Amino acid sequence: MQAEASESLKASLKEISKPEKEKELKEFALKVFKWNKTTNLVSKNSTLENIYHHIIDSAHLYPLIQNDSYIDVGSGAGFPGLVISILGNEAGCLLEPANKKASFLRHCLAHFGIQKTKVLQKRLEDLEVIKEDVLISRAFAEPKKILSLARKKTVKDQKILLMVSEQQARQEDKNDWKYTPSAASKILGKKTGFLEINPTKK
Repeated sequence: MQAEASESLKASLKEISKPEKEKELKEFALKVFKWNKTTNLVSKNSTLENIYHHIIDSAHLYPLIQNDSYIDVGSGAGFPGLVISILGNEAGCLLEPANKKASFLRHCLAHFGIQKTKVLQKRLEDLEVIKEDVLISRAFAEPKKILSLARKKTVKDQKILLMVSEQQARQEDKNDWKYTPSAASKILGKKTGFLEINPTKK
């Protein structure tokens, strides 16, 4: 199964034109797997295959924000923000309040020589303002809650991109929210995608 996951990662990176990042992302997967034994970065029973799937899912967000600055809310083990940084967009801020997870993120940034991406050890509620072009998040909170919090912090027409399942998207009262299936769906066999929200200040 791990071999299959490795091949899926290779196929994903080829699809987003980043095949040269395979070695680094495999190394990152091993770091998550090893640290998770003591730091609880992801689900306790996560296998290396599970972690590969998280990376593949995150990687398919890269083409949507490769030229934008971004803030990854509830970055945790670095999904999706740290993956985006490793792929080449370092104009990011990894927002993570938990000390051990923030330490892991800083360790990885130093290890991979990523100098421009920063780790901010705070909660979204504690930020004064969001200046980045895009707010991204995976499994942080319900979309309505994120929108409610972000609306108070944004300073321009920033958009929000949430990594959700198709089922989650259907449960939302989307109005003008746009759900886009991820190309990772066909690779992972899971119906996942991105919910795009363009918040209106009130």
